[in-house]
Amino acid sequence: MRSSPCIALLRRLPLLVAVIAAGAPAQQRIACLGDSITFGARIADRLHSSYPSWLNDYLGESFEVRNFGVGGATMLRSADNPYHASDAFRDALEWRPDLAVVILGTNDTCENQRRQNWRHADSLADDAQQLVASLHGTNPDMRVLLCSPTGMFANKAGLSPARKADLLARAPRLAECAAAARRVAEQTEHVEYLELTNTLREQDVGDGVHPTAFGAERLARRIAEAIRHPLAPATPQRERLVQVLSDTGSQAQPDSFRGFHGVKFQLPQTNAACRIYSPHGTARGAPWILRARFFGHQPALDIALLERGFHLAYCDVSNLYGAPEAVDRYSELHTLLTAAGFARRAVLEGMSRGGLPIIHWAIAHPQHVASLYGDNPVVDIRSWPGGNSGKRSTPDWRRCLEAYGLDEAKAASKQPVSTKLLRPLAAADVPLLLVLGLADEVVPAAENGLLLAERYAAAGGEVEVWQKPGVGHHPHGLHPVDPLLRAILRASGFGQNVSTTPAPSVEFRSGAGWHGDSWRTQVTKMRALARANDKTPIVFLGDSITQGLTGARDRLTKAGGGRAIDRAFGDRGAISLGLSGDRTEHLLYRIQHGALQDLEPAVIILQIGVNNIVTAGHTADEVLLGVQAIVTSLRRFEPQATVLVCGPFPAGAPDSQAREATTRIQAAHDLLTRTDGPSGGPSRPDKVIYQNLHGLFLDEDGGFTNNMRKDGIHINARGQEAWMSAIKPTVDALLR
Repeated sequence: MRSSPCIALLRRLPLLVAVIAAGAPAQQRIACLGDSITFGARIADRLHSSYPSWLNDYLGESFEVRNFGVGGATMLRSADNPYHASDAFRDALEWRPDLAVVILGTNDTCENQRRQNWRHADSLADDAQQLVASLHGTNPDMRVLLCSPTGMFANKAGLSPARKADLLARAPRLAECAAAARRVAEQTEHVEYLELTNTLREQDVGDGVHPTAFGAERLARRIAEAIRHPLAPATPQRERLVQVLSDTGSQAQPDSFRGFHGVKFQLPQTNAACRIYSPHGTARGAPWILRARFFGHQPALDIALLERGFHLAYCDVSNLYGAPEAVDRYSELHTLLTAAGFARRAVLEGMSRGGLPIIHWAIAHPQHVASLYGDNPVVDIRSWPGGNSGKRSTPDWRRCLEAYGLDEAKAASKQPVSTKLLRPLAAADVPLLLVLGLADEVVPAAENGLLLAERYAAAGGEVEVWQKPGVGHHPHGLHPVDPLLRAILRASGFGQNVSTTPAPSVEFRSGAGWHGDSWRTQVTKMRALARANDKTPIVFLGDSITQGLTGARDRLTKAGGGRAIDRAFGDRGAISLGLSGDRTEHLLYRIQHGALQDLEPAVIILQIGVNNIVTAGHTADEVLLGVQAIVTSLRRFEPQATVLVCGPFPAGAPDSQAREATTRIQAAHDLLTRTDGPSGGPSRPDKVIYQNLHGLFLDEDGGFTNNMRKDGIHINARGQEAWMSAIKPTVDALLR
């Protein structure tokens, strides 16, 4: 739900790509130092699928990444396999990298009959310092990312009892390894600490420790993000805050939250109790997030932002329900933090009743808000605690009336935020981000979150809603938190171009229909097929929906053949280059690495994006950017061809996030055809065409027609026939 997608960003995409490429130093050397996790143990095709290999792909041609991982290696010099003594470490030093990524500690936690390493744990920090000193001995300006070990998952299904017991004993020791690395980073110039404990999930590891290829990909993305967004030492910012508090007469008491240092204090004017927690390293501009109410509940987003250099603030506004006194407290806190050098625009986070103070403060101070995140937020006090349609809380209602100075009659006529009040916030380009349980009976979405989204969109504001069908007021949070995190980072100036950065795919499932091939093998076979059939005039590009037109074994059409694509285009000649699991970034990689270099098609049919939404959790706008990047790339590499954009097709149940995203993309179809021409000038309008095919797969009530499979993602044989029949007149006309 959004008033308008990122039109300006879409138009500037080619320029942004050019600027980034022009500004990146040529061939920076990055050395990945570590144990078997770095080496890529237990990963098929380790050469291409270990995390250093993915990292090399994500960072691009301006970087050279090398893998110096050693299976079983330790940080501890007195352990059984010290990395310091390895040939790989000597090779890394001789290479003289510009940046080193160090992930060690997993093997240091071993203490059993076979490996007795943990007994030397007291020297973890000293040995880490020695390793860093050796690196700086070859290059004093080398940037070092000293990382925590990745997590252990003792409850991973399929582990033997002995393996589970071993991991349960070792997992608590990881925190000490991380703390040692953190201390070294805080005390050493050109060293940054990178927290990786929360990066991998249980499904990302195979044996409770070692990442799968998918886990290695996830690890590489996090490290690439850290490389692109360096963190400054946190201590100066922390000291400045304490000094400002002292100058205002507030005494700061030390505090901590999930391993992050903090202070608690009272505001000098309103006496409100506050807490501020510092990241291990401060991001550019000292960004911060203000958490309203229920501090520590569902903290995944807060922790992820702390790990990325944001500060976390909390100010007590209990029993004020967003009334003017709550707004005053937030204003005083904002004044104090900006005086300490924090960013002027804060991220506001409000769960449940916490929605009231963040909304009212944002309306009062739109110029001070980076983004506004509400999770089942209260917008209308008459809904909760008043109980119009929500759950009435009589004690809260009495306190609420007192906070606002209202009686029952005046409260009954008090309207929630209006479109007029929201216009200045929308004009300040503040995105509204909402996570809503559609079955919430305590704070009904219809008269709270959805109402706010509708009015903010009407005010011209940018709105992103993550709907949770069938979910009530609890549990709060978005799981996984990644899409929400990216939206907040983007609004704060730390965007991650996940859908527009060319990257190979980690896909290797036997269910992909490749008969044992890897993604890379399939790409190689398709290039050879294209080379042998270079006169083919029609090319289909996409994911498993496109691959399904022909399968992976026989991708060429046949005159008189029995498949839908044969009946439609067998007499003219077409080739299907769809790959199961592909997302926009994977197809971009294929195009930019020669998928069409031996072909000169007249027509390219493009269908892509559903895996971005369903598998990766990308937002509609991220998919729009990805499709736009593909169209721009095709115009560059295949200027003679007309691109017919068909997808993504509708997916998911009517009230699902997938359906909402695919519907919004379809509604913004004109954006899919905007592109620069091959020489940088405007593209000819007839060279990029969008054909809306949603009507083939949805009935008038939003349900699927019999052209869809039961999974709500793929089309069946009838759907393929309908698709080919729908585009055939357009393709025939273009070929004529």
